[in-house]
Amino acid sequence: MWQFFADHPWVTVFAVIAAGSLLGLARLGPIRLGAAGVLFVGLLVGALDPDIGPAVPAGVSVLGLALYVYTVGLESGPAFFRELRPELAVMAGAVVSLVVTAVAVGLLGNRVFGISGPYLAGGFAGISTTTPGLAAAQAASADPAQPAVGYAIGYPLAVVVTILFIAGLAAVRSWPGRRDPGEDLPRRLETVTVAVRNGADWADVPGAAQGRVLASVVQRAGGQPEVASGVGRLAPGDRVVVVGGPDQVRAAVAALGDLADEHLLDRRDRIDYRRVLLTNPDLAGRTVADLDLADRFGALVSRVRRGDRELLAQNDLRLQLDDRVRVVMPRERSDEVSRYLGDTEAKVSEVDAISVGIGLALGFLIGIPSLTVGSATLSLGTAAGPLLMAMFLGWLRRTGPLVWTLPTRANLTLRQIGLLLFLACVGLTSGYAFRQNAFSLFGLKLLVVLLISALLSYALMVLAARLLGQSRPRTMGLLAGYVGNPAITAYANTRSSDARVNTGYSTLFALAILVKIVCIQLIVGL
Repeated sequence: MWQFFADHPWVTVFAVIAAGSLLGLARLGPIRLGAAGVLFVGLLVGALDPDIGPAVPAGVSVLGLALYVYTVGLESGPAFFRELRPELAVMAGAVVSLVVTAVAVGLLGNRVFGISGPYLAGGFAGISTTTPGLAAAQAASADPAQPAVGYAIGYPLAVVVTILFIAGLAAVRSWPGRRDPGEDLPRRLETVTVAVRNGADWADVPGAAQGRVLASVVQRAGGQPEVASGVGRLAPGDRVVVVGGPDQVRAAVAALGDLADEHLLDRRDRIDYRRVLLTNPDLAGRTVADLDLADRFGALVSRVRRGDRELLAQNDLRLQLDDRVRVVMPRERSDEVSRYLGDTEAKVSEVDAISVGIGLALGFLIGIPSLTVGSATLSLGTAAGPLLMAMFLGWLRRTGPLVWTLPTRANLTLRQIGLLLFLACVGLTSGYAFRQNAFSLFGLKLLVVLLISALLSYALMVLAARLLGQSRPRTMGLLAGYVGNPAITAYANTRSSDARVNTGYSTLFALAILVKIVCIQLIVGL
């Protein structure tokens, strides 16, 4: 009866993707499986008949994984290199925690329960919710189905336990963050017009010199509104439009005077503002200052919307394709500004095949060399090679005419497609082995090993963050990045409105994947 699935593998793969995505939408309290639903549906279908798994087209899972890790690396690379120096101690704490966890998994699982390395490696990838780690475990194992069994047991366990950890952290009120650099990015931006009562130099306004607030429009007493390309000194009777986070804007208003009765941006006869889509490839990777809008058009960028994030347009902020740039400009120059920035909707989903092809080729190339350590063979492989190369290229952003970064929408689309293909293939090829092993005494032993290891791992990361003086919100983000699951990050954001949750996540996400891949290959060597 189930032979149809084996005879028509492409139908099976995409049916699993559809059904698994539907399962991923279902919520169990705060938990939603997301893309992992595809893995579990794939395991279910693959368990129906031993002929289904071998019929899956070869190479599809490798292609899916490569697309996933490459797009992840392009996005996370800039944050990783930016945070490398200030967060080096935290990163070291995460590395130590992961290594200790890998040792615990190996000793407890192999020496105490007699479980072989491939199962344990997949389980370690599961409690780390790292899809590239699963691929590394399969590549290093003689039987790729064994790591998938461990991953399928460890993954849901990790999501549940981590969410309980996040809930516990959210309930803690006394948590000093003595070395935390503070909430660096506001979750939202405000724009207000201030009626100046207290004369002051703009550089002396709280947050102005640090780029925490900026002025977009100024109207001198008795004059007309102008783009605030150079504010200088503000005198009583002037009005100025201030942009920044709520707390920073409030401090600026208190220093200058009061909120004005009329918002200057409501008058659009002389000064206009609009969001312009950045699609000009010549401007990708440039900073806001490099746009030189003030000299070219008498204009100014006040905000940048990137995906779901709203960023203050500081001069050193680097732009990327698909950014929506909020420009304040003389009304008669608006068309010129739009043409200069691109503003072509059709380009936001385009992929530069040249840069992607070169980047992936280089990623696969650096994944080829291997190093033998005892009985373990270490290599970057098809998981870490493209990831590491993409992180570096994402940090570079461009090399001459080549733009390495992708428009946000194109990046997310390729990432989703790659992940779904990989998980569907893994589930289908491993389903029958999962059926034979998971629901048995062996499966119970593996579950116990992974539960103990998960509790140890997450506790070590939280302890390291606490000892290193990180704040409670940043610790929640660090734990989410350490585990590497976006569902956990989303839950952490519902428990804390602090932007340090997201910055903590980006600090550890890519680094943790690379360390996990190395640890997983060592565990397989058992």
